[in-house]
Amino acid sequence: MVGLLCATAPGCSSYRQRRAADDQYQRAVYAKDNGNTVQAIDSLQRATKANPKLVPAHEMLGDLYKDTGDFDKASQEYDTLAKLEPKVADHSYKLGLMQQLLGKLQRAAESYAKAIKLEPKSADAHMNLGLVYLALGDHQKAIEHLKQATALNPASIDAWTNLGVAYDDENNLANAEKAYRKALELEGNRYTVFINYGGNLIQQNRLDEAIKLLQQAADMKDGPLVQKRMGDALSKKGWTDAAVGRYERAIRLDPAYINAYNAMADTLIAAYQRGMQLNEPLREKAVAAWKTSLALRLDQPAVAEHLSKWAKSN
Repeated sequence: MVGLLCATAPGCSSYRQRRAADDQYQRAVYAKDNGNTVQAIDSLQRATKANPKLVPAHEMLGDLYKDTGDFDKASQEYDTLAKLEPKVADHSYKLGLMQQLLGKLQRAAESYAKAIKLEPKSADAHMNLGLVYLALGDHQKAIEHLKQATALNPASIDAWTNLGVAYDDENNLANAEKAYRKALELEGNRYTVFINYGGNLIQQNRLDEAIKLLQQAADMKDGPLVQKRMGDALSKKGWTDAAVGRYERAIRLDPAYINAYNAMADTLIAAYQRGMQLNEPLREKAVAAWKTSLALRLDQPAVAEHLSKWAKSN
């Protein structure tokens, strides 16, 4: 009779659901600890279905989705967490990160802002919010938050590097260089700093310094961006063959690298014009590069204009 009373008593059903959710959560913990991500996710889905308010299950499920690259589902879990525990800054921070990775920048900005309101000293939240504002084209807010990130965590190489990129983006080359130098003081052998600082030096027309720095980066790890920027520096020095060689290397590493095709074409046409427009292979190679660029992305009015001008010899 007691069993019948319990089965029909208010709250017994929800109690069994909570017990079932707890059991599935423990199964998920065991599966995760033993490297069985698929089983862990399945158990967590069952746990959150049985008890939608089970915070640890939502948190682990969000983290597993994030780790497996399913940012959309991870975003849904972190959104649920932010609603279940609205005063926990980390939930809003993780939600913002997923939204940022998904390209939902305005929503990411809102989530990071909420995280900062809850935890004003979060250097990571300030840095990521700064990057979101940079992507949105708001340089003032980007720099404001990136400076705050460096103030809260002066040892963060990423924060100093990103601050440099933000200053570069608004053409404040001197302050950008100061930020890159600070990053190098913290670690004198950072690939991303070499590449960004090299680009800054190209803009300042300090080409020999840029080439030296970019070669250090290339020696550490070859990649399309470092090769393209090396090409930019060599092109500004007027070393056409060497520049084209770097652009071609960048394109071999990334056949869809539109900026490398365009930069190579610009370099070839500049050399063609310097040579009194007598070296037809230069023009033909430039035209071929622009055609490939337009085939990769049609919406490039300036490239289309160049192609129209130079498709036939003047």
